[in-house]
Amino acid sequence: MKYKNLNLIIILKMSKLKSIINLCLILLFALSCSDNAEPSLKDKNSPKSTSADLRSLGDEQWHLGNYQEALLYFTKAYQKVKASGDVAETATLLNNLGLVHWRLENNTAAMECYTEAAALAEKTGMKRLLGLTHTNRAIILKEQRNFNEAFFQNNEAIRLFKDIDKPRDLAIAYNNQGQIYRYSKDYVQALKFYLLSLEECEKINYTEGMATAYQNLSTIYAKQGHQAEALDAARKCLKMSYAIKSKVRLSEGLYELSHTFDLFKVKDSALYYYKKHYEVEKSLMKANQSKILSQFQANLGIEVKNLRIKNLQNEQRIANDRFIFVGACVLIALLISAFFVYRYLSVIKFRKKQLELELESSKQLIQSKEEDLKTYIIDLTDKNNIISKLKEPEKEPIDIDYEVSELLEQKIFTDDGWDKFKKRFAEIYPDFFIRIRQIAIAVTEAEVRILVLMTLKLNGNEMANILGISPQSVRACKMRLKKKLQVNNYDSVETYLQSIFA
Repeated sequence: MKYKNLNLIIILKMSKLKSIINLCLILLFALSCSDNAEPSLKDKNSPKSTSADLRSLGDEQWHLGNYQEALLYFTKAYQKVKASGDVAETATLLNNLGLVHWRLENNTAAMECYTEAAALAEKTGMKRLLGLTHTNRAIILKEQRNFNEAFFQNNEAIRLFKDIDKPRDLAIAYNNQGQIYRYSKDYVQALKFYLLSLEECEKINYTEGMATAYQNLSTIYAKQGHQAEALDAARKCLKMSYAIKSKVRLSEGLYELSHTFDLFKVKDSALYYYKKHYEVEKSLMKANQSKILSQFQANLGIEVKNLRIKNLQNEQRIANDRFIFVGACVLIALLISAFFVYRYLSVIKFRKKQLELELESSKQLIQSKEEDLKTYIIDLTDKNNIISKLKEPEKEPIDIDYEVSELLEQKIFTDDGWDKFKKRFAEIYPDFFIRIRQIAIAVTEAEVRILVLMTLKLNGNEMANILGISPQSVRACKMRLKKKLQVNNYDSVETYLQSIFA
């Protein structure tokens, strides 16, 4: 119970400390924003930066834990190197990009980068880089629990590092092999490869590698229930971490020792080493925060410089846009004016054409009236002559039958003659043609002529004589008309005429 209370107190203190540190960060950032002085730093985003500079900046951000910034620099360096055609450097940068993607938990992109880097490394004979790509792919496959493929990739890495005699890389590959076995719960094989990793590290006195190996050995011994071996390995890990003065490794060593004591129910020792671990973590956090603050200040100075340049560019762009806007307004005004002028001229032209059409129509109307007047005068003259003859008793009487036969001998050969005849007929029977339209049976002009002549009680031969056609044509026209009327419920042409005069 006491142990749990102490842990709770420590966690609360850590939360308060983090809050204080975050507040300090905000204040420092605000102060740096208010400072108008430009730092004399090299513009890291300058297009003139070489691929080596960009790669160095990417490595710096990688070690600071700013993986997104590292991705940006490595990507720019990769683009420059790829354009230059340096295959070896391209393969190296692809491997670095894979590591960044892995840290950003984008395993798909990381695997693609490792695969492409491996192809280039194999093509150029870069065996060490090829081995590293195998190791890195094995790490991802191990996390995905694809142990068979992970073993295949890591075994290839071990084979290559043995061929080129790279003990340090071989030690890392052995350690990774132990991790794969550990994840797959095969602690015996995991212990074997951790020991092989420790052996390779001792050959070259690779202290950090030995510290890592002892940490992993402590974990395996603890899982197997070997308390003495587990604590001994954890103490050796801690000793190596103090020797290399690596706060990260020291923090992990203290945590491993605390975890081991806790696993074997030695609470006081577990709490002691956990406090030590917490103190190291706190110092690491402070160091990282100071580095991040320095980075923020440097970036802020660059951003201020870039903003001033952008402001000048924007002012120039605004001036150009203002000139273009004024020109566009003038052009639009001219187009609108031209449109109204054109519309006014079009209206005048339309009115002129309309007046010309009205004038032509008036002329035609006058001509038509003149023709009607001439016809009327002629008819009036004929009537006057007939009246004069009737008033003269001494003269021979008029032969009316002869006059009728003379009238029947008149022929309607032209459209003009039919129009005059039709007009005269309409004066006598004003509703005749209106009724035809009202009944709405589609009759042709030739059929209308037959209907008109039948109304005048003329027979077929008389109709043929007046229309200037053969009697057979008259009969054929009457038959077609009769069939058309029967379809519309009329027994005969006479019935249809009766309905017109009803």
